[in-house]
Amino acid sequence: MITSRLRQLNRYREIVSLIAKYGYGYIIEEIGLRHLLTTKDKVILDFKEGNVKDYGSRLRSLIEELGPTFIKIGQLLSIRSDFLPAEMLLELEDLQDRVATVPISEIKETIIRELGYPVEEIFQEFNDDCVAAASIGQVHSAVLKTGEKVMVKVQRSGIHKVILTDLEILKDLSVLLEKRYKIAKDYHLSAVVNEISKSIKKELDYMQEARNTETVKTQFEGHNRIKVPTVYWDYTTSKILTIDAMPGVKITDRQITSMPIERKSKVADLLVEAFVRQIFVEGFFHADPHPGNLLYDCDREELALIDFGQIGRLTARMRFDATTLLIGLMKEDSSTIVKAIYRLAEVPPTLDESQFYDDIERIRKKYIHIPLGELNLGIAVQEVFSAAQHHNIIINSDLTMTAKTLITVEGIVKEIDPEINLLTLAKPYGEKLLIDRYNPANMGKRILENAETFSDSLTTIPGRMERLIDKLVEGEMKVDIRLLEMKELLRKFDRSANLVSFSLSLVALSIILLGMIIGKSFGEETFLTKIPIIEIGLAVAVVMFLRILYSIIRSGRF
Repeated sequence: MITSRLRQLNRYREIVSLIAKYGYGYIIEEIGLRHLLTTKDKVILDFKEGNVKDYGSRLRSLIEELGPTFIKIGQLLSIRSDFLPAEMLLELEDLQDRVATVPISEIKETIIRELGYPVEEIFQEFNDDCVAAASIGQVHSAVLKTGEKVMVKVQRSGIHKVILTDLEILKDLSVLLEKRYKIAKDYHLSAVVNEISKSIKKELDYMQEARNTETVKTQFEGHNRIKVPTVYWDYTTSKILTIDAMPGVKITDRQITSMPIERKSKVADLLVEAFVRQIFVEGFFHADPHPGNLLYDCDREELALIDFGQIGRLTARMRFDATTLLIGLMKEDSSTIVKAIYRLAEVPPTLDESQFYDDIERIRKKYIHIPLGELNLGIAVQEVFSAAQHHNIIINSDLTMTAKTLITVEGIVKEIDPEINLLTLAKPYGEKLLIDRYNPANMGKRILENAETFSDSLTTIPGRMERLIDKLVEGEMKVDIRLLEMKELLRKFDRSANLVSFSLSLVALSIILLGMIIGKSFGEETFLTKIPIIEIGLAVAVVMFLRILYSIIRSGRF
């Protein structure tokens, strides 16, 4: 425990020193971590104060020096054209290729430790020069004893501990930034860091990546032009992944961008088909489609998808609603867009619905004069999600990942040929999705599924009510109320109390009137009956009633 805390403290100091070194010292000052700097670092911080030029270059250099965890985060940010300026994105894109390689001796030691045999006994050939170096591992080409050409991805030694330590520090820093910067709080930075942490932790397990690869492979079984590598399970562990060597070049390679327009259009169309099928039909998709993970074989005219460390998932319900959102965007229908968001997201009770609708309407009007063939679909979806986030509507992380994937694919399509548009290419697939949606058989299936779900809910209600009552009787009932909902809850309590007061006042008046009627009906006069007690009581009751009514109306909570 002490060793772990010391390692974390030392890493804290290293991160803070590097942040100051690259000119971001004002952040250190404002979140209160200056005390972690050495005297030398403080001098550097004071010297560089105010120097903000070459922001993107310094950010990339900082990330590279911070190490593998931050390189992975930088890679995730490099495809967020909605989040960072273009100049920064260009710098961060270099992180895809500029990663120091691991010595071959370490690679071979890991193979022996994981597979139980030296490289020479497992492979007929093994290339000591790596094909690609990533932040978590690196890839080597090889040939199995049985003759198959393969790619072997080997995890960097000790990377697991390094990444887990860095992720803990990042969580702490995100909380500090949210306390200091409103924009960090508005963008739920700590929640974003948690999502990134989950994603990176999954990438540390190559067995998970192997299972992802096989799942996507089944989606394109029988497809002549979209390929996914085969996993060799006998040579795969949590730290080693062995798959088919896929032929082809990076999809944005000059060989492709210099093709005639007809051939480029076929490449882009194949790419769009692959991702429309994964996202909107299968609901299980490649969530890191940067050009290095998409290979095109110019001779066979085949597209290969590789590296399934990051995966997005959409349930059938989410796919249905996501398609509704896209239909709303294409039809320029604000009501459809808003309804889709309500079904897709967690909407706070304090939402100003009219203001949110106005913001969606503003986005719609922004694109109203843009021809459908020129609309940037990914950016439009991201703008809708940003508007939702502005109103504290919580979008599911898989949906934001979907938007990110669409933006990335759209960017690759533009890089292949600026004249080609994603929405134009996707239109035939979208029309097919619409036909499938309103197919009577599919509609009947959805109705049946919803009926079954409703039926299941009805059958579980008595049991749940019984458990609820038992907890109330035993005093074990706990209520969890979020601060955001407290004001609305108190307002409803006030409204209920005012309604009760109003009702009781009406009852009191009714009793008095009834008493007057009964008194008159007896008709006998005595000393007491000569006193107009009922009239006096009625007058007092009316005055009190009017006073209560005035107070309730004035409070605005009736």
